[in-house]
Amino acid sequence: MSLAMSTAQFWLIGWQLLLIAAGYPEEARHPCAFIDTANITGGYNMGNLGGSLNGSYVYNWTVIPKELVTAYDFVIENGIRVPAARHLRACVCKLRPCVRFCCPAGQLYELQRRRCVIPTGDGPQPPGHSHMTVELHNGSRLNLELRTRFSVHVETPCDHMRALTKDSVYLNWTLHENGSITHREHLFTKHYCFTPLRVGNSSWNWQPLACAPEKLHFALGVREWTYAICLLICIISMFIVLIVHLMCSGMRNSFYGVAIKAYTTCVIFGYALLAHLTLHDPANLSAAACRVIPSLALLFLVLSFYILSFISFKLYVSFHGVVFTKLMFWLIFGPIVLIAVGWSVFVGFSFYGAKLVFGGDTCWFDPRNWSIMIYFFAPIFVACAISGFFYLLTLIRICDDPDLDAEKSFESLEKNRLKSFWKFFTYTALTYFVCVCSFAVNYYREERSHLNYAVCFSTAFHGFAALYALVGKNQQIQHFLRRIDENNDEDTCENSVPMSVY
Repeated sequence: MSLAMSTAQFWLIGWQLLLIAAGYPEEARHPCAFIDTANITGGYNMGNLGGSLNGSYVYNWTVIPKELVTAYDFVIENGIRVPAARHLRACVCKLRPCVRFCCPAGQLYELQRRRCVIPTGDGPQPPGHSHMTVELHNGSRLNLELRTRFSVHVETPCDHMRALTKDSVYLNWTLHENGSITHREHLFTKHYCFTPLRVGNSSWNWQPLACAPEKLHFALGVREWTYAICLLICIISMFIVLIVHLMCSGMRNSFYGVAIKAYTTCVIFGYALLAHLTLHDPANLSAAACRVIPSLALLFLVLSFYILSFISFKLYVSFHGVVFTKLMFWLIFGPIVLIAVGWSVFVGFSFYGAKLVFGGDTCWFDPRNWSIMIYFFAPIFVACAISGFFYLLTLIRICDDPDLDAEKSFESLEKNRLKSFWKFFTYTALTYFVCVCSFAVNYYREERSHLNYAVCFSTAFHGFAALYALVGKNQQIQHFLRRIDENNDEDTCENSVPMSVY
């Protein structure tokens, strides 16, 4: 029995430690909520006095016991946990009720400009922070000096604050002696700050402002429809490339042809999912769909770039006399798929700041932060670097061995594939470079969107580039299409390229 209890206690303690390490709950590591703390770095430490005050701090003439003081390595900004230099914070609101003001005395918080301003014009000036009407526990109301009963703080808890109104009229809130604020028994949030607001033209009224998280409002305008249409154009172009490679038996059964078919399939599914996210309001999608759909889109699009890297590697080894079969493609491609699936699952359950990467205000990456650069464009950049590395090695191989017999059909075929593939890869890299630059421009211009018309048209260009390079510049495909045009019923593709094309 004792052994069983010891084992149970061991697992219970281990589970509690795991919860603490994972950050659930916050109170497990800190004695109070962050909103109830104040930065006391630089405060007087009574560590040498001995007795009951040993280790206590003095902040604003208030003695704070050491058990209410903790070192923090983060701050909360706009509801998001942000790393910060290690500093001391104390639970001052546990000792005395806290009252929070948005601005210093003599200033008010302007809701439109979202900052503190000095009021201008004629009339009475806004009141100071020294006195405020407070309702006592017995129901009476007195105009009390705040610092005698409260801990006064001057700061805005969020960048975006708003006043609560009903029929465009400010509500009458009551400050109680325990620090709570109510209106008809409705309790106000702790994430607030008081500011004086003018009532009419002659008087001021203290109003608590609440944090107003900036929401990304769904818009389905001309830009979004243009993007969806350009995605559809690219999907149709990729589908044509896929059908042509399926019809050509030489491509259908070769390593290179299978890789191109896998690439176009990934792009078709990835762009189709992006179009779905563009045209549907996230509010109308379930929480699961808002995480699964973008995770799948991320999987297909990132995987498509690693297929291109795989093709670059295959073209490189081809000039060393190594031949890959269709079966070898799937054997090598399997682990790449598993890695891409693992990456998409990781991103789907990851947090950027204090928010999930997928499943917040938008079902795709949030354009207000750099998450898309880390989780989407960074893996694509790595894939492009791998492709470029093998392309350089291939060029070095061709230059170092000028005796490669260009008359051999195999060498002719591989050189043509190399040229057509790298035309397409260059166009694809250019497309995504435009997307990266457009995101950076939108981010610094504070446009809450990944889209602009450059992104739209470059997406359509991606599809046309596939038709031009993978079909138009591939002489093996062209030879097959010419045979069809000549009404030849033979559904095969010659494994040789007429030397006149070189």
